[in-house]
Amino acid sequence: MKENTLIALLLFMLAVAPYQASSQTATIDIVTMKDGRVLKGKIQSYSPGQQLRFETAEGQTLELADADVAKIQQGAKLGDEEANRKANELPTARTRGLYANSMLSFAVGRSGEEGLSLGAGFSEVVGYQFTRVFGAGFGFGIDNYSRRGETVYPLFGELRAMFPSKKSTGNFYATAGGGYSLGIPRKSLDISEAEGGPMGYFALGYRAATIEGIDIYLDLGAKFQSAHFVRTLYNGDVEVRDIDFKRIVFRVGIGLWK
Repeated sequence: MKENTLIALLLFMLAVAPYQASSQTATIDIVTMKDGRVLKGKIQSYSPGQQLRFETAEGQTLELADADVAKIQQGAKLGDEEANRKANELPTARTRGLYANSMLSFAVGRSGEEGLSLGAGFSEVVGYQFTRVFGAGFGFGIDNYSRRGETVYPLFGELRAMFPSKKSTGNFYATAGGGYSLGIPRKSLDISEAEGGPMGYFALGYRAATIEGIDIYLDLGAKFQSAHFVRTLYNGDVEVRDIDFKRIVFRVGIGLWK
């Protein structure tokens, strides 16, 4: 009799154990914001179309406008690696805030008697994305347009427009900028005088977001630069070049957000 009772008790404990474990499994709520932030904690209250009150895992209470929320995931299990992976495998591109873009450029075009010329450059832009579409910034860089060592250093302003996309992981964009470039003599290349001039450019491209929070940029456009160089030749003659560079430019770079 006692053995039958013990067996029945063991069977009962085995039957209810999975339900007890399930009921004790801790869960969290995950809120993904349209600016790319992922918040983990507990939803305190939610009024669709108005406001979401959220307590983060660190104990901070936030009041979030529903218009700024991209996705809500309730009851995600802590320790469930598959659920966490799915929650994070698709990055969300930021749409507002302070940004910094670093771009490497490759230029191709003709320069008079040189024929086809290749060049390269680098630029850094710091700006602010005011809305999902419109952003503006200021930048500086270095550009070389030919194999003769004729280099300028642009200072410029930039406007950019992000085209709306159904995908949260990236979007197409257009950018345009203009400013003035400085020239610096390079005695090692016999350039005794160097002056920059007006500079302008435009480009169309694609931005892709990553899980690490870094954006990848690829674009293609055109760039225009005026410059003046004086070179002292080996025989003592002086060569004066007033140039209007016109280049097709391919750029690749990364973007960070604050």
